[in-house]
Amino acid sequence: MKVELIQTGGFDSDLLASEVLYFRDAYLDQTQFSVTSIMGDDNFTEGCGTTKEAESYTKLNPRFNNTSISKLVSEFPEYYRWRILCVPPRKTYSVHRDGYREGYLNKRIHIPVVSNPEAFLCFYEHRPRGNGAQRVEYHNLKVGEIL
Repeated sequence: MKVELIQTGGFDSDLLASEVLYFRDAYLDQTQFSVTSIMGDDNFTEGCGTTKEAESYTKLNPRFNNTSISKLVSEFPEYYRWRILCVPPRKTYSVHRDGYREGYLNKRIHIPVVSNPEAFLCFYEHRPRGNGAQRVEYHNLKVGEIL
C-alpha cells in the first residue's frame, strides 16, 4: 500500500484538536464517531464499524456544521465516511484489511489530532499468507499533517 503525505499545514490543528476533544468529552464511552452519515442526522455511531455502503456516508452530521472539521470534509470531497477514532494509550487499532469487495478502492486520509513519536500506522505490502517474512510500511503520524 502506498501512503503519501497529502498536505502539511493549511488548517488550524489546535482548533481542530479542541473541537475533537470537546466532542469526545461528551461521549467518553465511545471510541469512534461518525462525522458523516447516510442521512446526516447526528447518528454518531452509524458506519463506525464494518459497512457495505461506505460510499453512502457523505452527509455531514449537523453537530459538525461550521467547524474546522466541516471545513476539512468540504476540502476533500473525494473522501467519504469521515470518522473520529480515539485510540487510548497502550491500545492499538486492530489489524484489518480495508476494502471489503472485489474491485473496491478504499481511499483513506488520516489527520492526527493528538499523536506521539511512538505511534505508527503499519501497512503490509501484500496480504499475509502462510508463514514467512513480509515487508511492512510504517508511518508516524504528526499533528498538522494529512496522510
